[in-house]
Amino acid sequence: MDHAAIEPLPVPTRNKLRSTQILTSLSQIVSELLQNSLDAGARAVEVGVDCEEWTCWVRDDGSGMSKDGMNVIGGGLEAGRYGTSKAYDPDSLGELSTFGFRGEALASCADICCLEISSRTARSRESWSVIVKGSKPLYNGPAVRWRRESPGTTVCVRDAFYNLPVRRLSHPTPARTLEAIRHEIVAFALVFPQVSFTLENTHSVKDDKDMILRIPKTTSALTAFRHIYGRALVQHVDEIDETSGELRLEGFVSLDGAHSKAYQFLYINRHPISPCELHHVLESCFSASSFAKHGTSFEIDTFSCFSSAVRRSPRKAEKKPVYVLNLTVPPEELDNCLEPAKAVVHLRNKGGIVALLSSTIQAFLIRHGFSTANVARVTGRGSPSPRKRRKYDCADDSGYAEPEPDMSSRRMSDQVETSRHPSPIPLYTREVGIEALSAEETEELSWTDPNTGHIYVVDTRTGNSYRQSDPPPVALDGLKSARPQGRTLSRQQARGTEGLPASAMPEWIQEALESYGDSTAASSHRFEKADLRDAQVIDQVDRKFIACLINKSGESSALGRALILIDQHAADERVRVERFLKELCLGFLASVNSDDKFLRLRELAPPVPILLSRHEERLLRDLGTRRTFEHWGFRFVDMSPEVTPETEGGVDAGSISGYSQLFVGCIPDVVGDKLLLDDELRDFVKAFLAKLETDPAYQCIETDTAVHDDEEHRWLRALRWCPQQLLDLVNSKACRGAIMFNDSLTHAQCEKLVDSLGKTAFPFQCAHGRRVV
Repeated sequence: MDHAAIEPLPVPTRNKLRSTQILTSLSQIVSELLQNSLDAGARAVEVGVDCEEWTCWVRDDGSGMSKDGMNVIGGGLEAGRYGTSKAYDPDSLGELSTFGFRGEALASCADICCLEISSRTARSRESWSVIVKGSKPLYNGPAVRWRRESPGTTVCVRDAFYNLPVRRLSHPTPARTLEAIRHEIVAFALVFPQVSFTLENTHSVKDDKDMILRIPKTTSALTAFRHIYGRALVQHVDEIDETSGELRLEGFVSLDGAHSKAYQFLYINRHPISPCELHHVLESCFSASSFAKHGTSFEIDTFSCFSSAVRRSPRKAEKKPVYVLNLTVPPEELDNCLEPAKAVVHLRNKGGIVALLSSTIQAFLIRHGFSTANVARVTGRGSPSPRKRRKYDCADDSGYAEPEPDMSSRRMSDQVETSRHPSPIPLYTREVGIEALSAEETEELSWTDPNTGHIYVVDTRTGNSYRQSDPPPVALDGLKSARPQGRTLSRQQARGTEGLPASAMPEWIQEALESYGDSTAASSHRFEKADLRDAQVIDQVDRKFIACLINKSGESSALGRALILIDQHAADERVRVERFLKELCLGFLASVNSDDKFLRLRELAPPVPILLSRHEERLLRDLGTRRTFEHWGFRFVDMSPEVTPETEGGVDAGSISGYSQLFVGCIPDVVGDKLLLDDELRDFVKAFLAKLETDPAYQCIETDTAVHDDEEHRWLRALRWCPQQLLDLVNSKACRGAIMFNDSLTHAQCEKLVDSLGKTAFPFQCAHGRRVV
């Protein structure tokens, strides 16, 4: 068999392969043109986009391109590639100090688009223009359409990806493309505050321009941020300017957190970089402090290495830091030529950069009371995950160590805690060695319940207790116990061996244990929902559990019977959770599919006002975002909120307050009571907006939620779209209203609860992860 000879690919094929890797989307095209404008020293950049027509243009007032330079671009094929005004030599190829990617962006546009360039330099009296499509020159001469009266360049791209139909099919939607372009412009505006930017949607047929974004020239990154997002997120900031050798870190960090990471901007030499290890270093510093749970009042206890502030509810979303930081590194110390977007970097002195970042953020946290020197010294040794924090040992010279701060958190709100315990109740503890925990040694303490006044005797070894007025516990052999016994049976006691007569046990326990067989064999059995449906309820045990006899699935003999204890609180919580979620999710599915059976809503009269930032209000104006809220039962009655500027006019309008008041007219009735408590409604709207901003896929729901009436648990298909905040509210409501420990149940109530549990989709786990059986 003859093998084909190795031959070079044709030039057009090479160009197309290369160009499709450099420019992958319309937003990437705009980004490359924008960076060329910044390289040209522009002080005003205007961008126009028509996503539906695959067209965009970028106009600047930079230095412009000469006629000879335009001839290079319009040469077509290989002649136009690698033509650049940036100085490169073999020794500096890895030291990219400019934005342009080695003169390939414009040539790549000419391969996959119709490219028109019109430019004029300060020395030229006339604008010159070239038009190239598919690497073939179509025109080269005086400008006609984009004639310029001042130096600068206009680059227009039409019919993008005309020769790549698959790329068009897989391209993001126009709305998402516009948002990506907007984010790209904002990212550069924050590190180029001396440059003005505008973004216009040219697809609009209105007489007035559909101006999406207008950022004037400002004096600093902080002023630019306030103009874009308002002061809502940066009421209080700490401006950063730290130097370590040849490294410099400058920018600002806000003392006010946000619900989203969308306000975190990290640059290297004013190049935006993709999430990497440096972002993880910053996140680790903040997560190891109290910043995420910071409240309005925050004081440091002199005798503790942790704050004395009251912790927020564990259900509340943790606040994310807001920062804009630019790291200046010598060009020879980094490599950001790994991909065309230049957002991925390799660093030579990574250790020094990490040390500068972490020390600067730790100093910020200590300076503003979010951390202490002891915690900062410990956190510098590692990078713990926010969800799996290490237990830091903040020991002083005496060897005394404070407890880990998360140990003080509780699963109930501060309001409930205050009402139950109007004054602090001291907790007395004592150190106990391992050798003191033997069964022969024990100690009893008396404790008075401050609410009822009853006195209890507590076994310090087991934690068991009984009321002092009650008779001492009696062991199974009929003798009085020398100390309070636990409420569980040892394996030897359960089998009636070693002197314990089997007749001392209740008959139903003896029968259940005999049929249970060897415990090691039974522990390998996996219970199924069918087991609960046929369960025989015995009775309530200790007002905490429901004892049941079940026939293990697939086994009909007596040896297949098993005794189980069902946590009555967890069981009722599971039943309630699924009932509430079923109502929410079926209403959501009906709304998405335009069904008549909508979710039960609660009309708010008068509507409830909520205060959002300007940026959040802009997100909520989007039709797709509002529709997503409406699917879950949230309707807004006022979409024209007032914005009160602290100053008007002037290009340095960074002091705009950025707050907007909106009114909520309807909420889902199933969680209506929870939403109307404190700031729950506002927090939900802000958190869900942050989720929609960072994960636009949450709005792509119309094609994946078909309802089929023959499905037993069809509501489960909507859980993937349910906001986490709604799930938390449902879990909280189900928990607070469920049957509690020490609630007495009749035999009929126990049977009804077990029957309801067997009909749930997930009967063996409560909403908070505890096992039910």
